[in-house]
Amino acid sequence: MALTKVDKTLLETTGTASATTFLRGDGSWTAPASGGLAGVQVYTAGGTWTKATRESALGVTITKVIVEVQGAGGSGSASVNYGGGAAGGFAKKLVDVSSVTASTITVGAGGVGLGAGGGAGNAGGLSSWADSVNTDVVGNGGAGKPDSGSTGAGGTATGGDINITGGLGPTGHGAGSNIYGNGSIPQTNDGQGYGSGGGNGYSSYASGAGGSGIVIVQEYK
Repeated sequence: MALTKVDKTLLETTGTASATTFLRGDGSWTAPASGGLAGVQVYTAGGTWTKATRESALGVTITKVIVEVQGAGGSGSASVNYGGGAAGGFAKKLVDVSSVTASTITVGAGGVGLGAGGGAGNAGGLSSWADSVNTDVVGNGGAGKPDSGSTGAGGTATGGDINITGGLGPTGHGAGSNIYGNGSIPQTNDGQGYGSGGGNGYSSYASGAGGSGIVIVQEYK
């Protein structure tokens, strides 16, 4: 019986088959690419990402990381000019860490809520990834709701491949939202996700605090 084209290809293969190789179209056995996701670090408080420490823990050489940085949310106002706080900014960046030894991680604190009649809300703090080689990746905190009829500005973001401004702090009920969670809709409640805005207060009740920030580092070999 004549051999088919597939039969001939299989007979002409070179190299040695194993559990860690695959058959290429040219008939050779080749090991798959060694790159891929190796680990993830989540920071809900500031700290230091140290490359050598992570490489030792994972048993790989880390060449790149994807950094997600979320700034903290602002708190709502507590006055007759009530409204919720604004959300923090979000940045996402593919970072080459081949020449990086360490990075300083900053995680912003949510804007502190106010007692009844306390006036304007407090802004949230910024979150960031900062090393000595690359441009800093920053998510700025959202503004606290002003003690006026105006809205609170969402936090901006810089240094990312993607930079997203947080949702504004509206007048009235509601608060700024972002990709990590909705702002507080019920009055007086804290932000319902990382970097989201706190709910409004009033002259007779307290406002909610903004959600704290977060930094996520995905490590690739």
